[in-house]
This record gives sequence, C-alpha cells and structure tokens, in this order.
Amino acid sequence: MIFFITIYSILTLEEPHVKEYLIEASKAGPAKYSFVKPVDCSTGKLKDTYVLAQNGKVVLKQISKDGSIGPVCIK
Repeated sequence: MIFFITIYSILTLEEPHVKEYLIEASKAGPAKYSFVKPVDCSTGKLKDTYVLAQNGKVVLKQISKDGSIGPVCIK
C-alpha cells in the first residue's frame, strides 16, 4: 500500500494543489499522518491547514503535536 501511495505522490507532484500543499506543509516542519475513515471534502486551503482530497475524499489526516487526531475537514 505504501508503495502505491509513493508512486501516486510522485506522479502528482505537478498538480498545482499538490505544490501549494507542499509549500504549506513545509512551514510547520516534519509531520506524521494517520489513515482515517473517508470524509467528503474539497481540496484547498482551510483555516490554518491545507486539504488534499483526491476524488473528493480525505483518507489521511495529520497527527497533532500532542499526538491526537482532530476532526477532519472543518471549514
């Protein structure tokens, strides 16, 4: 599964949303992610985060610095 995610990520690096996400993500330092139940969402910038929702669903959520996983796709 990780192999397919890696290949897919490499192929999508030219997408404008992916580039913008990488810029936003690099500002906060290293991040850890966890799989979550798929949630409907739109790709783009939200409050203080950036969402990449392929096919309108979020399946990976960043883990907070305190180790918790907050709500997904709060607008």
